[in-house]
Amino acid sequence: REGSSLAAMAEARSAVSLETLEPSIKRTSTRQYIMLTQDMIQTSIFPSAGKSRSQVVWYSARAVYRAAVDRVLSIKGAVSDLLFPTSELSFAASMVTAGAIEHYLPNVASRIGAHIPFTPLVPEGVSRISFRVVVTGTAIWLGGVVVSRTCLRLMLGYKGYLYDSPKQVSWKTRCFFLIVRLLLGFGSPRTYSYQGFLPSLPVPSLSETCQKYLDSVRPLLDDVEYDRMERLAEEFRTGVGKKLQLCLQLKSLFTNNYVTDWWLRFVYLRGRAPIMINSNYYCMDSYEWTPTNKQVARAANLVNCIMHYKLLLDKERLQPLMFSNTVPLCMAQYRRTFGTTRIPGVEEDSLMTVNSRHIAVMCGGHFYIFNVIDDNGRILLPRDLEGQFQAILQDAKVCDEPSLSEKHLASMTATDRVSWARFRETHMAEGVTRASLDAIERALFMVVLDESHPEKPRDSVNETNEVALSLLHGNGCNRWFDKSFNMVVFANGKVGFNCEHSWADAPVAAHLFEYSFALEFNGPGYDDVTGMNKAVPSKYKTHVKAPLRLRWNFSAEAETEVLNAYKSAQEQISDLVLRVVKHDAYSKGFIKKCKLSPDGYIQMALQLAYYRDAGRFTQTYESSMTRLFRDGRTETVRPVTMESVEFVRAMEDPSASNQKKASLLRKAVERHVNTYRDAMCGRGIDRHLFCLYIMAIALGSSSPFLKEIHSVPWRLSTSQTPAQQTTLFDVTNNPNKLSGGGGFGPVADDGYGVSYIIVSDEVIFFHITSKKTSVANAGAFAKKLVEALSDMRIVVSSLDARSA
Repeated sequence: REGSSLAAMAEARSAVSLETLEPSIKRTSTRQYIMLTQDMIQTSIFPSAGKSRSQVVWYSARAVYRAAVDRVLSIKGAVSDLLFPTSELSFAASMVTAGAIEHYLPNVASRIGAHIPFTPLVPEGVSRISFRVVVTGTAIWLGGVVVSRTCLRLMLGYKGYLYDSPKQVSWKTRCFFLIVRLLLGFGSPRTYSYQGFLPSLPVPSLSETCQKYLDSVRPLLDDVEYDRMERLAEEFRTGVGKKLQLCLQLKSLFTNNYVTDWWLRFVYLRGRAPIMINSNYYCMDSYEWTPTNKQVARAANLVNCIMHYKLLLDKERLQPLMFSNTVPLCMAQYRRTFGTTRIPGVEEDSLMTVNSRHIAVMCGGHFYIFNVIDDNGRILLPRDLEGQFQAILQDAKVCDEPSLSEKHLASMTATDRVSWARFRETHMAEGVTRASLDAIERALFMVVLDESHPEKPRDSVNETNEVALSLLHGNGCNRWFDKSFNMVVFANGKVGFNCEHSWADAPVAAHLFEYSFALEFNGPGYDDVTGMNKAVPSKYKTHVKAPLRLRWNFSAEAETEVLNAYKSAQEQISDLVLRVVKHDAYSKGFIKKCKLSPDGYIQMALQLAYYRDAGRFTQTYESSMTRLFRDGRTETVRPVTMESVEFVRAMEDPSASNQKKASLLRKAVERHVNTYRDAMCGRGIDRHLFCLYIMAIALGSSSPFLKEIHSVPWRLSTSQTPAQQTTLFDVTNNPNKLSGGGGFGPVADDGYGVSYIIVSDEVIFFHITSKKTSVANAGAFAKKLVEALSDMRIVVSSLDARSA
């Protein structure tokens, strides 16, 4: 009954309010205010528990009031998005137009008035004229809203601009950009204002997808294997594929995106393998610049910056991202940035998103919570947050050692999902343990005060980057991998993030981090002497509540399971090899001078490096975004083509001239760019084939073609991390403060995971991972990649500037 009661209260109250303790910030560092007992957990997390009837009424009334205010603001925002792209100016213009009709065309105004209901009830004279003007003006305005929204929705379905060269823009594209800019120029967009205009992802034709797939695997198969695959494809296209395609087209009529829901469910939430390394990814802060070596100062400042970003999201004031400063991108994934946790299930996980006011903190094997928004809805100041983190650090030093179960509890989020789900049901379903778990899972995000002092390596090619390695997996028990993101602050002031993947893709998380780092850089900064946050005058005083340390109650059986999970996490960690290569010999500046796509050029370098490393070609994955469509996430680009294979073989042929190599490189890059464009505009093949495969399973149909497609591993999985998603940061004048990007684990046991970020015209960062127990070796691949980039530069540079 106790467990059920706590769960019910948790569902009724999504926000954690630390009402029981009211010490000043100077007193939060004392042990007595940070110790947490069983009663404190219930009273602190669930404000009504243990209070008098009058206090319960007061807290309940305040909760109802806040809920009502949030509902009103939500309705106001929905109405504003529904009427976008209009503005107050357009409404005034409509009224002026109606007045002009009344004044200059009285006969027309009279005929219009005859069709307006209730006109005879209005007294004749000025009152009736004013009534006609208001009604006519409003009708003109609403008609303009409908027309402009319809035109904008139709215009955004055009994707021809993706295929135009930047220096040879067609007249259709010029007209498209002009009309879209005019339509969008009437209103001031909110974060989600463009969602209703974005087109649905189209379902490609079955024949086109099958042919594109055959083209993509032709370089990887010999003649016999290719002939067999051709027969399978033809049997599928003329057989069961027709039925599956029809069902998929019907599904697309009733959803905004025929891929996203199945992609989330079957690729992420139904995966039973551990998400540490295999699914989660990491992001680094500046590779060169650390503004302070004070852990609590850096943590406090960045939490404050992140909360200001959240405030923009909550009020929908974050500017939506635009492609080419004109075409809006889908922002749907941003809704789950904060307060989101992946909840394990025996068969399938789920995502829980709540709007809370507290964060969770891991420090010294203990878990803490405290509010980052006070009772008046104000974000705690950096100096206030410093005090909170300092109190946590002090308590972690003086309090009793955590039990083995508590110290290694987070390892359960790193083990397989079935074991984690059953452990929750058996050992965390009631009492203080359930209350503490709810407090963590309902937190906005997790902050990890890591005790280690990792530094970047002197030789990025031959040495492991300890910062990146720690961000990806920690020590196996000091990251809560289920949270939307963990902000990891090391003892030397370095910062990074570990992100769960199902709620959003890396560009969404990267936008948050880039924005927060920009706010930190542009803010008051840190004291030059103490390294702590500078004291800044504030217009308001925040009400700070002491942090609370969470308590757990585990049995000996539970402890055994936790330690087994920790052992499993250690095995995963020990099997990982990681390199973060800073390539500063040249970057996109040189590549663009050669009139080549930087992404296509890098992909060809990866193909050359893999061939030199493995002695063969392999099926390669590159992620492309489909956020030009509503609820779009990603599509697969297949960089291995006949053109890329010819280029790589020419590079390995001593008799081939540099001119021939450069010509083949250009052809391979152009082919890759066109494939990438197809993926962006909904003409990719892999998401289509994936949905056909899921549909076949749902209908009980068998397809050898689809089974074989989805049984081939991605031994080279690549992704480009976007940079400069905000204008708050001057990249040109601050090259040393650029983020080093992030990375992920290898998708295939015998393959590589390669993430790269083009941070400037001079620098590219590569994050390369592999497993020790496989033939793949990230260190060797890093060397091959640097050599490939060097050789390609020699080839292109040796030609005349015009031909290059």
